[in-house]
Amino acid sequence: MRVHWFEFEDQSWFPAPLRVAMTAYLVAAYSITPFPKLWAERLSTVLIPGQPNAIVDLGSGSGGPIRAVASELTALGYPVSITLTDLYPNGRERDFPHGGGTDIRYWPESVEATQVPATLCGVRTMFASLHHCRPAAVLQILRHAAEQRQPICIFEATARRPLAILLTLLIPVLVLVLTPKVRPLTGFQLIFTYVVPILPLLIFWDGLVSNLRTYHASELEAFTRQLPPADYRWESGELAIPGNPLTVPYLIGRPLTPAS
Repeated sequence: MRVHWFEFEDQSWFPAPLRVAMTAYLVAAYSITPFPKLWAERLSTVLIPGQPNAIVDLGSGSGGPIRAVASELTALGYPVSITLTDLYPNGRERDFPHGGGTDIRYWPESVEATQVPATLCGVRTMFASLHHCRPAAVLQILRHAAEQRQPICIFEATARRPLAILLTLLIPVLVLVLTPKVRPLTGFQLIFTYVVPILPLLIFWDGLVSNLRTYHASELEAFTRQLPPADYRWESGELAIPGNPLTVPYLIGRPLTPAS
């Protein structure tokens, strides 16, 4: 049964430096996983090869896997420009230099995934963030994308499975090991990881709850059946992780004819 327990990153009162430190760690953590390649391969199915493609990333935090995904897309022949957005934008656009054919910018204003501004057009993506949303919000995110006739690709890195929940016990150790890979690596990040180890505990808790909150692919498909019939196609499923018995859910929606 899915539960929607408390996560620190969701709270408006949560100190911004801690939120930035937690999401910066996640960027480093994604660098050692196969997720960017898996997600890029699936995301490419809604892009136009050899032409510039606009991506509007929702719930970006500190960028998550976006640079790695962009690199994989470029290698596959899909050049992209990416706009990062978040309910709590952290203003770290300086950390996303242009290069490699990819333009990445951080939208400075707060963006609610259920009501993306009309000025932000392109393929909407959500990487490891949908589980932060309650069912009513998930339904609105999907409805808004379909009504605006924008493709949307939703990928999770967690799973509501016993093994995935058990593996969260390793998170504090991983935080200690991977923190030196964080860029930029700040004194704040080091102090609250190794001297006063608040970050390993916060990241462990949010990681545990993220697994408990994650929707199954069948649940994502059920959301799409609640939407009114439209000229829009949905695809849900599970992505297999190489060398790992776990699978993670995804959902892709796309208009059948281009938006006018």
